Amino acid sequence: MNIASVIMAAGKGVRMKSALPKVLHRVLGRPIVEYPVRLGLECCSGPCCVVCGDSLPQIREALAAQANGIVMARQEQALGTADAVAAGIRALDAEARDFDTVLILNGDVPGLSKESVEGLLAGFEDSGESLRFMAFRAPDPTGYGRVLREPNGRVVGIREHKELRGNEAAIDLVNAGIYLVRAGTLRNFLAQVKVSPIQGEYLLPDIVEFTLAAGGLVDIFTLKDHREMLGVNNRADLALVLDFLRERRNFQLMVSGVGMDDPASVTVDLGAELDADVQLERDVTIRGRCRIGQGSRVGQGSVLTDTILGPGTTVLPYCVMEGTQTYIGCTVGPFTHTRSGTVLSDGAKLGNFVETKKSRIGKGSKVNHLSYIGDALVGDKVNIGAGTITCNYDGYEKHQTIIGDGVFIGSDVKLVAPVTVGAGALVAAGSTITKDVPDGALGMARSPQENLPGWAEERRRRKDAVKAAKKPSDH
Repeated sequence: MNIASVIMAAGKGVRMKSALPKVLHRVLGRPIVEYPVRLGLECCSGPCCVVCGDSLPQIREALAAQANGIVMARQEQALGTADAVAAGIRALDAEARDFDTVLILNGDVPGLSKESVEGLLAGFEDSGESLRFMAFRAPDPTGYGRVLREPNGRVVGIREHKELRGNEAAIDLVNAGIYLVRAGTLRNFLAQVKVSPIQGEYLLPDIVEFTLAAGGLVDIFTLKDHREMLGVNNRADLALVLDFLRERRNFQLMVSGVGMDDPASVTVDLGAELDADVQLERDVTIRGRCRIGQGSRVGQGSVLTDTILGPGTTVLPYCVMEGTQTYIGCTVGPFTHTRSGTVLSDGAKLGNFVETKKSRIGKGSKVNHLSYIGDALVGDKVNIGAGTITCNYDGYEKHQTIIGDGVFIGSDVKLVAPVTVGAGALVAAGSTITKDVPDGALGMARSPQENLPGWAEERRRRKDAVKAAKKPSDH
């Protein structure tokens, strides 16, 4: 059985009220449309076709990573779901793609699981069925097509909500809009489908009645969790889908050994990898392609993006880390911002209110307080005092600061790059260093201090006299 997948993603999504196409809004780091595309590529042996409308170029760009397995199709006019599938089949035929069965998925339903798709596919090849479609029990079936069955359970059709008759509105078994169909049956249906007199479109659910009328066998696969069918039509829907996928994702992580203080407040993108014994505190967000090593802890309110934490790293609360790598046993924070290109060697420490960018911090080195380290190479066992700044930008270009092993930098030091502080050197507090400091030397650059004896006392006397002269008389 060679199964092609067709993803219907041509809707304009006007209810999102966004310049971004609906299916390109992100959930756990992935565009919505990527979820069904991945299912099609992973679960089906044949080609995958994504049917788009005017947003085809943007969707193609968003799916570039999966481009080798995808055919893009365009639905020229919004003439209904059956018309969208027809556009997909034409595109597959135009590229001479071979398939005998078609899986049809919705592009705006990211919660459908691989397990459910595999359940739909299971046994279909030898079942004798012409069509199998997904259904689910809806807590509120309003708006859904109802699955009509005889008392013995045999499917006899799908009735669209606008066409319900009698007590059919009370039926809670509804059509999920996911179909598995023999290619011949689908082609025959698409060649004969007629416009719905009520909705004015070519409707894919009509394939059920068509197949039954032609003598084909139709069956359903019932989803266990109706939330898998949460579709995205507006921002509120998007939030509901995020909640569902976050719950599922966090459950899988916790089962694999990741600890979470408050799972409902933690968001971990699907591209992130977390080892066992990682602990995530409340309100943590892990974005992009992060890797969190065993035994690491990420403190409350921290946001990590495309960051690698080595084993045993501690990130204290309210840190922002972007494009950063730490090795074993590092400490970061609290309230620290590491920008792209920051690398912390074993045992390195960044303390509170520190910002780093494109800098390597050596083994056991410390930048403890209120400092900015940018475009720097910091050696091993370096201590950088509070308020230290690498002045790396001259308004046109960035320049590098090199700090050797074992250097001690006093507080409130400005290192004006390009500059090198040699191994074992000491830089006096309050210095502005514009020239290289040799190995083992003391670098000191301060204005001479001048003390004026009695000056403060005399100033105080003059000020008090003026104040007393301005005070109103008691008479």
